[in-house]
Amino acid sequence: MGEKVFLTGISGWIAKHTAIELLNSGYEVLGTVRNNNLIEQTKETLSKYTSIDKLSFVELDLLKDDGWNEAAKGCKYIMHVASPFPMKVSNNRDSLLPVAVDGTLRVLNAGLNADVEQIIITSSIVAMFRKPNRSNPYSFGENDWTDVNWVEGVSDYFLSKTKAERAAWDFMESKGLKNKLTSINPGGVFGDALDKKGGTSIEYVRQFMKGKFPGAPKFAVLISDVKDIAKAHVACIGNNKVGGRRLIVGKEVKKLVELSQLMAEAMPEYAKKLPKKELPNFMVKLISYLDSSAKTMIPDLGIVMQTDTTYAEELLGFKFKPAKGCISENAKSVVRLGLV
Repeated sequence: MGEKVFLTGISGWIAKHTAIELLNSGYEVLGTVRNNNLIEQTKETLSKYTSIDKLSFVELDLLKDDGWNEAAKGCKYIMHVASPFPMKVSNNRDSLLPVAVDGTLRVLNAGLNADVEQIIITSSIVAMFRKPNRSNPYSFGENDWTDVNWVEGVSDYFLSKTKAERAAWDFMESKGLKNKLTSINPGGVFGDALDKKGGTSIEYVRQFMKGKFPGAPKFAVLISDVKDIAKAHVACIGNNKVGGRRLIVGKEVKKLVELSQLMAEAMPEYAKKLPKKELPNFMVKLISYLDSSAKTMIPDLGIVMQTDTTYAEELLGFKFKPAKGCISENAKSVVRLGLV
């Protein structure tokens, strides 16, 4: 194949899975890291799953203009996966915007200057479903956007993902190149942790299995298998049907207590530590004063989301996997890596 893909944030969890899928499909991959110290660990992890002969790295900072145009030269496709996803919620809603929004525009500019054929960005359903006065259950789809003016309900991470994706579409439309762009919008991402670096989703699984939660918040989310997300990125390459589309990747909406049950099935020896009941909403709100990571869930407590992802399956040409497999893989990998 010999076509070169520019992959941002390659040391991140979703990006590593995407790199594996790309390399196994015969693509050449140039991965960006914000610090050269991340290169060896990333190579070590990837080499367990694929040949890294066609893998190279470049140190670039999403907050600086330097080097992006040069690095993108000679690349045919761009996959912008890098994005901050902190566990804790900041009191400053704008704290993640410089990296998320300005960083995205730097990547897109570099892509257009290099005359790449296609740009695929990793967004999230968090850019779609947060808005006040929703029905219960509520449905959302490709044309829905999170309401960034809802201050109480849209925290720093939700704001950053929504504004970054909006900025990407606005920028490409302003150039008349909307069809060169595709966004991948997963839900809660689970699956093989690959290494100890992990991500925020993996941290939630780790905390559940360590017995940190006496019960599960009444929170439900679309579950996305990390391997499906990686596969979706690669399935976009050269696919004319996905231009200008926002693709929701995931199969089933599950409550956290249901995820806990799936973890217990996968790793019975941890069943005693895993929550079996749901916490009252007021209790989660109290916990959120002590642990800001719980704040993320509060606007959705007790509300059931619904979405139909069959359109994305048809456009990408494959079926998404049910939740059980990736939750099981996640639990097993957390134990295998000694994270609990």
